[in-house]
Amino acid sequence: MNRPTDPAPRYRELDPAALDAEQRRIFEEIGRPRAGAVPAPFHIYVESPELAATAQAVGAFCRYRTGLPPRLSELAILTTAAYWGAEYEFGVHSREARKAGVPEIEIEALAEGRRPDFTEADAALVHDFASAVYRQKDVPDELFAAAVARFGRRTVIELTGLLGYYSMLAIALRVFRVPPPA
Repeated sequence: MNRPTDPAPRYRELDPAALDAEQRRIFEEIGRPRAGAVPAPFHIYVESPELAATAQAVGAFCRYRTGLPPRLSELAILTTAAYWGAEYEFGVHSREARKAGVPEIEIEALAEGRRPDFTEADAALVHDFASAVYRQKDVPDELFAAAVARFGRRTVIELTGLLGYYSMLAIALRVFRVPPPA
């Protein structure tokens, strides 16, 4: 992944005690299902509480309630993180991808910027769809039709939304130079 040439820090972890009431409410709401842990992107977004709350709601849907099984969602997220060079996002979701059953060799290929040799047709389809979005800013008709035939139009819409949401996070992570997780 390519690191920025200017290493000046921009990211800061927020101290809940220093937040105003609305920021603190959102911060605590985001941390509640995570045993109080607030992910790095939300340390950025909480400074705009309405954006943070809206992003959190969209993220919960994209992460847990699309028509894709977790392994394919995580694969799409890793493809997105690799495209944007978002090391924090890639590191966090590499762990989640392993738990969801994405093979280590596929995770390693994505980290190296290569297309994995997929053992599962669905994984190849999701990766190729996401990669087309990033490379071509579109999806060729044949690939779109294949995705709709396999997953249904609703899930393709949700996959497209997932790619947009995780791109939004990746952009913030890059702009604010969030380091990879320890």
